Amino acid sequence: MSVSNLAFELADRRAEEERAAGIRRVQEAARGQYQATDGDEVSPFCDCGERIPDARRKAVPTATRCFDCETFIERQSRRRA
Repeated sequence: MSVSNLAFELADRRAEEERAAGIRRVQEAARGQYQATDGDEVSPFCDCGERIPDARRKAVPTATRCFDCETFIERQSRRRA
């Protein structure tokens, strides 16, 4: 196997692992770990279903994503720009 084929295979494997992890987070959220809030209050839960850490919520009161999800979104935005 050539080096370029190996690189593509590793990238495909990593993408599949990330996809599977995302599916697990959505399934956890669907099982009730995600909790919506009333009114204008910012939810303590991220779209991925994980709770946004209190330290992050204190530092960024309007945060709607956990650090990992926000970092992922920002990187995707930079790649598209």
